[in-house]
Amino acid sequence: MRIRYNFISSLLTLSLLSTSTLAAELMVYSSRNASYIKPLFNAYALETGVAVNYLVAPALTLISRIESETKSTDGNVKPADLMIAAGAESFWIASEKGLLAPLESSTLSENVPAHLTSPKRDWFGFASRARTIVYNPATVKASELSSYSDLATPKWKGKLCLLTAQSAYTQAFVAMLAKHEGGEKTAQVIRGWVDNLAVAPFAEDMQVLEAINQGRCDVGIVNSYYFIRFKRQVPKTKLTLFWADQKGMGTHVNISGAAVIANAPNKTQAIDFLEWLTTKEPQVTYAKLSMEYPANPDVYPAREVARLGKFTVDNTNLSAIGQHLSNAQQLMKDAGYQ
Repeated sequence: MRIRYNFISSLLTLSLLSTSTLAAELMVYSSRNASYIKPLFNAYALETGVAVNYLVAPALTLISRIESETKSTDGNVKPADLMIAAGAESFWIASEKGLLAPLESSTLSENVPAHLTSPKRDWFGFASRARTIVYNPATVKASELSSYSDLATPKWKGKLCLLTAQSAYTQAFVAMLAKHEGGEKTAQVIRGWVDNLAVAPFAEDMQVLEAINQGRCDVGIVNSYYFIRFKRQVPKTKLTLFWADQKGMGTHVNISGAAVIANAPNKTQAIDFLEWLTTKEPQVTYAKLSMEYPANPDVYPAREVARLGKFTVDNTNLSAIGQHLSNAQQLMKDAGYQ
């Protein structure tokens, strides 16, 4: 039986709190919003007595910091134990730099599907989000929709809204499209999207949803949890999700994931935290906070997410995103997708 301590440790920005009174602690670098992850850290600390300190920053910033710490000869440098981030592409970059520790864990094998797990087993998705089509049913019938590629056809001229090509969401999505369709077909699709834009690409998915709701465009592509957030903000909206590519590659998904750092000073405890993160209660907690899908197939999604309905997922291993990322970026640049 684990001893339970009523002690929580947290980190704001770069300021570390002293936890010398505790027997153990973890340092987590995260690109996820603190409001999503802090409750998890609190729960783990209560259950185990292990304080969880954390630093929130953009994923690429965290990877650079980890790389610097790995190379440092300064004995006072205290490396991170884990990295949490949104998007398999971030983990692929860190993995290619040799910054992540491969793990053999029966718990992770049981709780995380293979397509959400690195082939090298050095990162694991603990939740996923779908990126799919949203439309205004006042101007579009569901029967008119089918695939991501179909949105590049002339019938959607002046009717499409998209997120900017600078977004990691867009880049990961196009990278997976390139995996399935090949470079030439993907280039054609991107050019078609650009030709069909009603307005310039937006900086955020919420802006895409607002534009469709306002009638500035009829259809777009967004992450599933942003659709839920928008419906909370605009309860009377008629906007509807459509699960894309159900007769093709399946709907694109990406992860919120975690990895143990290769030179983690508290590796055993870090593995324990990562395994714990994929068990029922943490999965339920994170799913409710983020409106993402639990990775653990035995855990049901939150009610608002479940109401979106079932769909066929593209279960291609997400490492393909990293493998095709640079190609996707170049294809979008060549097509004038800003």
